[in-house]
Amino acid sequence: MGCVLVLDVGTSSLKAAVFDEHFVPVAKEKVEYTYEAEGLKMQIDVERIWNALVTVTRKFQKEGYFRNLELVVPCVFSPALIAMDEEGKPLYPAIIHWDRRSTKQAKRALSLIGKERFLGTSGNIPYPGGISVTSLLWLKEEESEVFRRAFQFGHLNTFLLKRLTGRWAIDPTNASITGLYDTVGRSGWCESIAYELGIPLEKLPPVLSCLEVVGEVTKEAAQVTGIPSGTPVLMGSNDTSAAALGAGLLESGQVLNISGSSEIITICLDRPLPHEKYYLRAHPLPGRWLAYDIVIGGFALDWFFEQFCKEMTREEFYTSYLQRVLGGQGNKIRFVPYLTGDRTDLRQRTGALFGLTLSTTREDCLYALVEAMVNRMRKTLTMMAERLPLSRTLILTGGGVKALVDYKRRVFQDFSIEVKEDCSLWGCVEMAKRVLVS
Repeated sequence: MGCVLVLDVGTSSLKAAVFDEHFVPVAKEKVEYTYEAEGLKMQIDVERIWNALVTVTRKFQKEGYFRNLELVVPCVFSPALIAMDEEGKPLYPAIIHWDRRSTKQAKRALSLIGKERFLGTSGNIPYPGGISVTSLLWLKEEESEVFRRAFQFGHLNTFLLKRLTGRWAIDPTNASITGLYDTVGRSGWCESIAYELGIPLEKLPPVLSCLEVVGEVTKEAAQVTGIPSGTPVLMGSNDTSAAALGAGLLESGQVLNISGSSEIITICLDRPLPHEKYYLRAHPLPGRWLAYDIVIGGFALDWFFEQFCKEMTREEFYTSYLQRVLGGQGNKIRFVPYLTGDRTDLRQRTGALFGLTLSTTREDCLYALVEAMVNRMRKTLTMMAERLPLSRTLILTGGGVKALVDYKRRVFQDFSIEVKEDCSLWGCVEMAKRVLVS
């Protein structure tokens, strides 16, 4: 057996790793890129992501890691709605998860289909941006020529797999948060909902299992990326779902906290339990689902650093300063953590600070910001504990773990805290094992 190339495509960076025949990591790379944020608009030029992919694969090729490459496994952030022509060329920037420009379309879709029907089938309320059908409807109304010209609408893995293998596809974990997929029954696209919303089914890619080989790297893609022509490419999954698998979330009630640009609580389910205050998506493995809630995380800390701590370096802020602030008690300041809106609310919510006086310090405000983010997760866990028994182990992963782990240990004293690194990468490895080792 040969080695495996894993691609973890996040909102602001692409991490890649090569694992040898014993599934031991032998090389890792990371390339950062930027997204566009303007008002309610959050989008990204996916060519930046493709260029990041090419950068890391070319480096791996040059260093000789592709001599015995067996499989490529991707996981991607989502939603990232992309309109593509017949060749897979993007016709518009990818509209990503924090985008809120489609509130009008979300309200109309909810009025037309109804809350109970959305929850009973797709498992999710069509919140703007967070469920990509709202962005699709926005394109139909506001960029009608893009909608007309689009041969396929997909998520980020649809784009990458088309460019690597020449085939169209999307997986259940990504399809789950389109609002057009039967997440509850995991049975394919919801034809009736698509029809009533005026979405042609032929513009939606085939839904393939996360463990299915989509195709092989084409000669054209090989010339660009350095990945050997003919290398099989697995369907893969959403990055949060891959992280759940990599963290070992296989049993109902197991809990993962992903700490990165966002703070995400993910809970494994053995049956679908849709609810309007969290998201439901398919697990990468059959017969399981994931409930998750999301609030701004690292984005908010970056904002605070850039606006109020300009005399510091980024390293000083995230190590000594943040740790010192969180080691205190705060000063009864309350922060509403919706700097990029609320992913589970149709309202255009915003961030706010309350309880300010002339004695309020920036340290008080920073403490309140972190407290609000973590309290949102505590609220979600309390709500979920009323619906199913929860594991008493809380697994933490992501780039923000180190900065916040001590504070979270104090807040989540009723949980045993376990830190695992690179869960998304290891989730992709777990998918590779299930395909290659049989």
